[in-house]
Amino acid sequence: MNDKRLISLDRELFPWEKEVLERCGLFLVGGVVRDLLLDKAHPTLDFDYIVSGIGEEDLLALLARIGRADLVGKSFGVIKFKTPEGITVDIALPRSEVSTGPGHRDFKVVSDPDMPVASDLERRDFTVNSMALDLRDSGLVDPLGGVEDLEKRVLRVNRDTSFVEDPLRIMRGVQFLSRFELEVEPGTRALMERDRDLLGTVSKERIRDELNKMMLLADRPSAGFVFMHETGILPLVLPELDVTWGVEQNEFHPDDVFYHSVKSCDIAEKELLIRWCALLHDLGKPMMKMELNGRTVFHRHEEESARLAGEILTRLMFPASFISSAKHLISHHMFMITDEWSDSAVRRFVARVGTENIDDLFEIRKADGASRGDRRIGEEVEYSRNRIDKVIRAESAFKRSDLALTGTEVMEIAGIEPGPHVGEILDDLLEAVLDHPEYNTREKLEELIGERKRA
Repeated sequence: MNDKRLISLDRELFPWEKEVLERCGLFLVGGVVRDLLLDKAHPTLDFDYIVSGIGEEDLLALLARIGRADLVGKSFGVIKFKTPEGITVDIALPRSEVSTGPGHRDFKVVSDPDMPVASDLERRDFTVNSMALDLRDSGLVDPLGGVEDLEKRVLRVNRDTSFVEDPLRIMRGVQFLSRFELEVEPGTRALMERDRDLLGTVSKERIRDELNKMMLLADRPSAGFVFMHETGILPLVLPELDVTWGVEQNEFHPDDVFYHSVKSCDIAEKELLIRWCALLHDLGKPMMKMELNGRTVFHRHEEESARLAGEILTRLMFPASFISSAKHLISHHMFMITDEWSDSAVRRFVARVGTENIDDLFEIRKADGASRGDRRIGEEVEYSRNRIDKVIRAESAFKRSDLALTGTEVMEIAGIEPGPHVGEILDDLLEAVLDHPEYNTREKLEELIGERKRA
């Protein structure tokens, strides 16, 4: 069906768009049209275009006169075009996919300047993504009823073979349902369950990217994780999270480990590291669960959770620095600074965690507490923050580089050569300074080195 409604683009056409329209048809397609209809359009979103009524060579020549045009992959017929405004966009002719074999990767893309734009839209993944905005008259091209599905908040796949053609569309569907709060149409849900095992043929990086979009763009990533569990997708993607379903906790947790974890993720700040840590912070509980004096406890579960988080993030091909930070934060998330803590204990905690990680750790702690209904968590975190701010303002030393002596100076004073012994001395000096910040002067540290030599 073609919806004759008009869509406001909320901006003037770029000069290059007007110039292209003088020669051929130009349409905005895909997610940007969906987001315009949802009033969620953002100026930094990627813009995808389709042109019609012009051949590939003529289109390349036209765009080359306006900006920079590069054909990326002759077989896919997509042009990367850098506009005079410095924006890079994708421009393509209407395309169809032709099967060349029995596998989901056995196909070729055929471009056809005379193909109706509606036909190109029909080959896409979901109806809500299969709409185009005609920039000539602001009319909407909607061959599959995407507007109606969007208004009803329904996620509907375009055809029965869609997930076979590209199994990643299953994960895209999960992030769409979570991000836009959509209900999955029963037939689409059945197809996702039928074809879920094909996710094993998809690269881990592509799966990671869809999960990251859900983490960053959805208010409630939990909707996606619950859906994946119910449809048998989660064991194929995050089996370590799936096994937490139904693992009961103690009196401090109204939810099982799974729901506590995904609720923590929802509550956490929309920052990638923090949301992943909030999701994974209790994964070790099933392994560490035990009964002690009639109570359910999970001693040292944070260590097991950090280990599992490292395995998951490594499998999903996250950068090493991201993995290291996640493991570090998760392994320390069980802290609780109280009145009983001495300033020395607070300094040692900051030294272990690192001043650069304190704010992130607070965010994870708040999400953890709020997800289990702890009404005092805000006050507890604020108290911890004030205590830590106090010791930081005192210009205490929290790491070797904060000491008043360098490694080279230690070697000169101690009369030793480079080697592990230098690090041992620096660590001993840091231990002393953590207990007595006033010791962090060159004179006092030299004195401590002398005492160490005489001992």
